[in-house]
Amino acid sequence: MKYYVSKTDVSIVDGRIAATETILTRPDTLAATTEMCRRMNRIGIPNIAVCKHSSKRYKKLTAAANKRRKAARDLTVAEVAEIAEEINKDQS
Repeated sequence: MKYYVSKTDVSIVDGRIAATETILTRPDTLAATTEMCRRMNRIGIPNIAVCKHSSKRYKKLTAAANKRRKAARDLTVAEVAEIAEEINKDQS
């Protein structure tokens, strides 16, 4: 049997509860996964859990995480130049 560590974040968006689950590790044995969960708890990562691996659910969570990651796009060169210009104005 394979297991993985995931993190659940719960927030209120527009007056509704929104929860996102993010996979933190790849599927592995129960002993290795529980040890990683213990280590993450020790360094202060909140809301983590050991989950049994189901390939359908794992792929769905991975796709959702990739979608969220791509939505948070990188800054363009023009945006960086604009931010640098504002900082220079503030310092002058």
